[in-house]
Amino acid sequence: EILVATPGRLLDHVESRNLLLNQVQILILDEADRMLDMGFMPDLKRILTLLPKQRQTLLFSATFSDDIKKLAHDFLVNPVTVEAERRNTAAENVKQSVLMVDQDNKFSVLADLLRSRGLGSQALVFTRTKLTAARVARKLDREGIPADAIHGDKTQLERIKALDAFKEGKITALVATDVAARGLDIDQLPLVVNYELPTNAEDYVHRIGRTGRAGASCEAISLVDGEEERRLVEI
Repeated sequence: EILVATPGRLLDHVESRNLLLNQVQILILDEADRMLDMGFMPDLKRILTLLPKQRQTLLFSATFSDDIKKLAHDFLVNPVTVEAERRNTAAENVKQSVLMVDQDNKFSVLADLLRSRGLGSQALVFTRTKLTAARVARKLDREGIPADAIHGDKTQLERIKALDAFKEGKITALVATDVAARGLDIDQLPLVVNYELPTNAEDYVHRIGRTGRAGASCEAISLVDGEEERRLVEI
């Protein structure tokens, strides 16, 4: 039996006596670096006290910072490190390019980029804020490019509906904040566009990792204005 949960919700079920963790044999911490960012550590430490001491623990992370090394030391016993690729690197089969674009021209460049790819070619477009994601999706729709947004203000049902529409080819552009950068698995995604660069350089790896899955050759294009050059250097 496999249970997949967020830490807080898992503890809710434990407190409601819906769940016992005393026979767990394997614990997996997925997206461990993001768990550090999002303040899950107190909940995780509490969950550990409810698990048997004798178990296997696995920790997965696309980026491997010093904080993650410390987390591994705290959670694991004599761990073995398995690396699918070099530390903090993007997949080599994703062609990466940068277009230097003034902020005022970004939307028109994005719309032209999507149109030039032809009917049926899809793109996942990333913004930094929920407001920008919603605005860009609305403007694309008005320009005749079917689009929807996924961000933190959307309910889980709304996110699933938008993602399903994208996977079924009903929308051309799915506009997302970094909340969608982790865990999205979309087959045959040819293009990721960074409408805005992420605040955290490591999130760039996660964003463009939504394309080029299973060895497919794909493209990631970043639209960068003058104020974002520092972020580009960090990436």
